[in-house]
Amino acid sequence: MKILKKITLFILLFFAFYQQLFSQSSGLSNISVDYNNKPLADVLSDIEAKYKVHFFYKEEWLKDKLINVKADQVTIFEVMRLILKGTSLTFVYYKPYVILLKGDVEKDYPEIITKDSLSSENNKPIVLYTPTNREFRIVRPSKAEKGKTVRLTGKITERSTGEAVIGATVMVEELKLGVVSDVDGFYSIDVPGGNYTFIFSSLGNLPIKRNMEVASNKIFNVEMDQGIVQMDEVTIYGEAEDRNVSKADMSKTRLTIKAIKKMPAFMGEVDVLKSVTSLPGVTTVGEGSSGLNVRGGSVDQNLVLFDDAPLYNANHMFGLFSVFNPDVIKDVTLYRGSIPAQYGGRVSSVLDIRSKDVTAKKITGRGGLGLVASRLSLEGPVIKEKLTFLVAARGSWADPFLKLSKNKSIRNTSAYFYDINAKIDYKIDDKNKVFLSGYHGKDAFSFAADSIVSLEQNASPSEFEWENTNATLRWGHIFNKNLFSNVTAVYSNYSSSMRDSKDPVKYTIPSSIDYKSLKLDFTYIPNQFHKVDFGISSILYDINPPQLTPDSGSNIDSVKIASERGVESAIYINDEFEINHIFTLAGGIRYSDFMRLGEGKIYQYKEGQPLQSPMDSVYYGKNKVIDRFFGLEPRLSLKISITPESSVKMGYTRTRQYIQLISNTTSVVPSDRWKLADRYVLPQIGDQYAIGYFRNFLFNLIETSVEAYYKDIKNIKDYKNGSKLLLSEAIETDIITGKGRAYGVEFLIKKTKGKLTGWASYTYSKTEILANGQYDEEVVNEGQYYPANYDKPHFINVAINYQRNKRWNIAANFTYSTGRPISVPDSKYMINNVIVANFPERNNSRIPDYHRLDLSATVEPNHRKNKKWEGSWTFSIYNVYNRKNAYSVFFVNKEAYKLSVLGAAFPSITYNFKF
Repeated sequence: MKILKKITLFILLFFAFYQQLFSQSSGLSNISVDYNNKPLADVLSDIEAKYKVHFFYKEEWLKDKLINVKADQVTIFEVMRLILKGTSLTFVYYKPYVILLKGDVEKDYPEIITKDSLSSENNKPIVLYTPTNREFRIVRPSKAEKGKTVRLTGKITERSTGEAVIGATVMVEELKLGVVSDVDGFYSIDVPGGNYTFIFSSLGNLPIKRNMEVASNKIFNVEMDQGIVQMDEVTIYGEAEDRNVSKADMSKTRLTIKAIKKMPAFMGEVDVLKSVTSLPGVTTVGEGSSGLNVRGGSVDQNLVLFDDAPLYNANHMFGLFSVFNPDVIKDVTLYRGSIPAQYGGRVSSVLDIRSKDVTAKKITGRGGLGLVASRLSLEGPVIKEKLTFLVAARGSWADPFLKLSKNKSIRNTSAYFYDINAKIDYKIDDKNKVFLSGYHGKDAFSFAADSIVSLEQNASPSEFEWENTNATLRWGHIFNKNLFSNVTAVYSNYSSSMRDSKDPVKYTIPSSIDYKSLKLDFTYIPNQFHKVDFGISSILYDINPPQLTPDSGSNIDSVKIASERGVESAIYINDEFEINHIFTLAGGIRYSDFMRLGEGKIYQYKEGQPLQSPMDSVYYGKNKVIDRFFGLEPRLSLKISITPESSVKMGYTRTRQYIQLISNTTSVVPSDRWKLADRYVLPQIGDQYAIGYFRNFLFNLIETSVEAYYKDIKNIKDYKNGSKLLLSEAIETDIITGKGRAYGVEFLIKKTKGKLTGWASYTYSKTEILANGQYDEEVVNEGQYYPANYDKPHFINVAINYQRNKRWNIAANFTYSTGRPISVPDSKYMINNVIVANFPERNNSRIPDYHRLDLSATVEPNHRKNKKWEGSWTFSIYNVYNRKNAYSVFFVNKEAYKLSVLGAAFPSITYNFKF
């Protein structure tokens, strides 16, 4: 408890310290200037580019004025006094604006000048300086005619669809000041009261120019029309052009659905998860595999959220498709490091996927007809400008094509999936909005009896089913211009089953996870340079482990394993602010608390011996606390601006994971088992350290970055040799606890504008596990670090998009990676006339390296306004040069077999439409 008190005191002092730093930075930090016979207009532009300050003036005031001034580490007030000395100009400073005035202050500006304003309690005075060093006090008038800082807020949407426009730029022409709309299309900008020209622009939409007088806080919503001419630029990120340099967060990538649709399609359909795997630091174990491996993490160490609902298996057909229908997705954000404090429960990464806003003004539809899968969606208003709906369905028809195969095993294999999305948005008033979204998807897959996959997994089940069902209810409320809140209730269920229908051992093995959560989030924005997020959440887990249920007439016995229940609660705060024009600090703290609850029994084992056979058990009643774990999860990021085009960033993140996947496979399959933390299966704790250098060239046309990271993971789980995890009643006797480490470096170069866009990345990474327990059966590879199943040191990805004209878009993607580790036997021996392979070490070899080229071309229709139907064709080839990449290499009696999921080129065609 003393340690906890010390840590708590340190955190309180830390937050008090940097809040004090922020309060002291109300003015600009000292700056340095050196100008020799330089035009005044150029001087002001140069200061604007280097420091967080914006000038307001009339251009004719600056003509024929040359500046000779040199000063080192002085305030903006001193600099302006020196610059304006000998001119008739004066200036007023409203952070971060410097407003130039001309003429006699008392005579020409009587409406804002008062010498006795210091006695005013309602109007805070701001100092105005003149070249003669005479000092006046000006006050903000009751009407913001000149000088008063006011806030313009609103939401930017597309007129035809009503969807929020992410990353739209709002520029104030006179102030040379701009902001970017957020993931919900909202923007907020502070300006001195007056008349301005506002320019709203966004990729794919026609720009809007509005002259407005802003005298008080004002809401101004914008509807943008889609561009019907060839755009001059194509970007893959819905962010400010220089956010990779200017923001404190690192190891974060956001992809809009427009960017994802530019990438090569597999089986005629763009895929969210496959797009994510093209990013630095993200890999999979191979084709036909479920889940992601991010910076050396296992698949269960990634938190995949769809409208805040977690997905425990985000794939269809064992990873050939993802569960995300591209027609309902708005954007995707991946946090590989520097995870914000509002996220918890996983030690590797967070993939946050948001559905599109449903604000359409008329009934519209879209979809696609493909060779393997097709989709259709409808959206529109129920009550105009109040209640809108979205419904989408997708399904596959792979079976007819499998029947055409010359391979008997493939002909006898069956596979299909479907999913349904629905969403309702209800706008109560300008300050309250509610939405309800839901998802349900199902897969069914059956292998032929002689399938090599069944042989490779050494398992008898041949029929698999799995389902995801999610629902999210959110109420958003605006208290005022600075404070917002969201109340979110989430339900998620994942269920799976395996079945063997062969006589005489017919059986079914079902399992499921239930997730229920309630959370309250607040966002406080005191100004456009400072943002605070804070909130509280609670999660209830109910896990039904795999159960063996014999069919009628079967000659095997049933196996029942007790269910598990747990509650995970958390409270958090994030704060980000600019200390000065060089340093930006983002700090966060999360406190999480997990309680493993009854009803159930906990086995007891003899002390001083390995966990083998239970000696006894203790029974806990319903909702009684069995075990409890808690701890702080600090997060900290620092950005140091080197120049306006470059910066260095550093970050540290600690996370805790209370639910884990117990598996001896490399990919998520229905036979996997999820397990809540207890005294034997301790929660994982991850610490990640990262540093990166970010540099943009040619006015943000070219972005480059290099990031290095090191990650420690405590209480990582692996399996004992010869263990059978699926139906083990005492799962702790079949696993070992060790520690993991992952480290690497990621290089990225990206072109964001022009007809030819894209990026190339190279990642070097290592992921290793150390299992060196007290007893021999808890030691792997003689207590030395060994590669994890998903360790792939070298990874290269090149993604290119060429917009030939307004109708033709061509995309290419090339991927290369080191083969993943496997265990290779060195000898074989015979026991009771059965040949057994001998494996001297775990993961002592690798499968062949992986590489693949994909191509696609999309033909758009002729774009015309008010067109009721638009169709486009997408032609794609997956694995262009027929590379037979190995999914795995396995051994039967020391004989090696290679399994390739897609060992040939796979062409496809899809007709996409909207109406």
